[in-house]
Amino acid sequence: MKSEKCDFVGISLFLGHNIVYDIYNITSSMTSISLQQERAAILQEMAGIDQMIRGHVSEQSFEVTRHGKTVIQGPYYILQRREEGKNNCQRVPEHELDAIVAAVESHQRFQTLAARYAALTEQMTWNNQTPDVKKKFRRFWRSISPKPPPA
Repeated sequence: MKSEKCDFVGISLFLGHNIVYDIYNITSSMTSISLQQERAAILQEMAGIDQMIRGHVSEQSFEVTRHGKTVIQGPYYILQRREEGKNNCQRVPEHELDAIVAAVESHQRFQTLAARYAALTEQMTWNNQTPDVKKKFRRFWRSISPKPPPA
């Protein structure tokens, strides 16, 4: 049988091939485009983060007994983070607090974006696999797109 080529919305389908497989590939590539667009948006947002600090800021107060009275000292603000396997704490002056908190929040946002980027990239990788490979590794991959609410 002669293989004829039909152009349908810019996508080539060959007559005589498994149409279900071709439709699967079309759907997969369309999904891949939207995943790529989301990845590009994530990278753009990540590039816009100019300052960040790892760790978290906490507030501390101390109770001290002076002349028989309990006095609360503080609050003091502490920047805490892990460095080389050790907990590192540093007191943050009150006049620097807003900038430090904003930088810590920027790092948290960056981490969230990086995790989403990794998940999208993994989803694109699974989408590009053949159905046989997907079936074999079905417990390792799952769609990360939000599921529609039940009707």
